[in-house]
This record gives sequence, structure tokens and C-alpha cells, in this order.
Amino acid sequence: MTGEITPQWLAGFDIDDCVRFDVRPILEMGVDPLEQILAREELLSGQDILIIEAPFDPVPLRRLLGGRGYASHAVSLSPKHWQVFFQKQSTAALPELPDLPAFPMQWRNGILEMDLRSLEPPNPMIAVLKVIESGEGGERFMVRLMRDPIYLHPELVERNWYAEISEESDQGLRVQIIKGNKP
Repeated sequence: MTGEITPQWLAGFDIDDCVRFDVRPILEMGVDPLEQILAREELLSGQDILIIEAPFDPVPLRRLLGGRGYASHAVSLSPKHWQVFFQKQSTAALPELPDLPAFPMQWRNGILEMDLRSLEPPNPMIAVLKVIESGEGGERFMVRLMRDPIYLHPELVERNWYAEISEESDQGLRVQIIKGNKP
């Protein structure tokens, strides 16, 4: 279980009346389920509850839907199975980005460099979003990742940032995270 307190809007709901969507098989295929989630969100009526079954707490999704007026609550059923509940509210707060395990971070030639290769998903994406939201990395910073951050790209676009792979090897990728629109 997460440290979140169960909100009042979840008290007494009937799970059979909820709209459920399991994104785990979609993610296993390497496909971003965001469009499918948003399509389901558009079909919800005022008091409907959407339940997303995911392999992790999808904080960026929770923040995206929070910006659209949805309250959310996440429950860890096992290390690779989370249920995340969403319901439209008159006032919905964005969930905080979680604290992350330690990872190497240094300034080199005026550019922040972060080695995120040791972090489990979605932590590399959360680390990048935290740097962007804090302004700590300026308008350009470098991250080392094990693979192309396919789920990070739409999050960056939404914030007017983009990622550019500058080096690829069997040790992973060096990715520049840059403010602005991709040229």
C-alpha cells in the first residue's frame, strides 16, 4: 500500500461500476497507452471512476489528469501491480513527484549531468521532470539512460522541452534534455 490516505470520494464505491483499463500488457509491448487512456477519460460521466492497472505508480499521468480536474489515488497491490483511481472533482490537486533513490549527479562545464541508468522505471522520467519543474538544470541538461525514454517524450513536449540522443553505446544513451520546440 502507498502512504496515501484513501480519499472520501472512494468511500463506498462499487468496483463493478468503475471503468477499468489494464495498461500492463500494452506497456510490455513497448507501446505508450496514453492515447487509449485519454480516449477512456473522454467517455467518463461526472461521477464515474476510472481504474488504471499499471506496473508502477504513473505519477506523470496522475499529474496530467490532475490538470484536467481529476483527483487520483494509487494503491500498490504488489511491486509490479498498481491500481490508480481517477474521478473528476471540482478541485483536484496535482500529486507531488515522489522522492527518488540517490543517483550520480554533477555539473560539468556548466551543464548538469545525471546518470539515471541504475533507476527502475518510471524513476528516470520522474527525475527529469523534477529537474525541469525545479529549474535546477537551466535550459539544457544531460542524462545517461539505459534505453530511449519513449514515455518521457510526450511529457517533455507538453512542457515545451524535447530530448535529443547525443551518444549511443552498449553502456546506454547520453540524452540532452533541451527547453523549447524540437528544430
